[in-house]
Amino acid sequence: MPNSFRSIGLIARATSEIGNQLFQRADLQNNQFIYLMRIVENPGITQTDLATQLHVDPSTCLRAVRKLIDYQYVTRQADANNKKRRPLVATEKGQAFYPQLEAYEQHILGIGTHGLSAGESLLLEELLTKVAVNIQEYQATQDD
Repeated sequence: MPNSFRSIGLIARATSEIGNQLFQRADLQNNQFIYLMRIVENPGITQTDLATQLHVDPSTCLRAVRKLIDYQYVTRQADANNKKRRPLVATEKGQAFYPQLEAYEQHILGIGTHGLSAGESLLLEELLTKVAVNIQEYQATQDD
């Protein structure tokens, strides 16, 4: 079983490194491409919710978001109902770049699941989802 978790870590690190190299020319480094994907997929997400979704600490998220704003991929909007809330939205540049990010994700997914049957792919997704939920639930108990 320990090898399974090592494999998950290897997959995460390798796909992150490949993505960082691929998108470096677009000034997206240190996994910023992942942040941009989530912001495009969740327009109006708050920085706190983004950090929670990506399981990173708030200061790491802040640095990544600032870079995305500096490179004009993302902007903060004003919330008319809550002045403290500053939702994040992708700019036109960020929206235009998203298809490349999505294509990368699909390409990596295809490579990773190459040779698996449709049933095996579905089973893998189900099992990984269960593992993720278990870890998230455990993490929630540790935060208390």
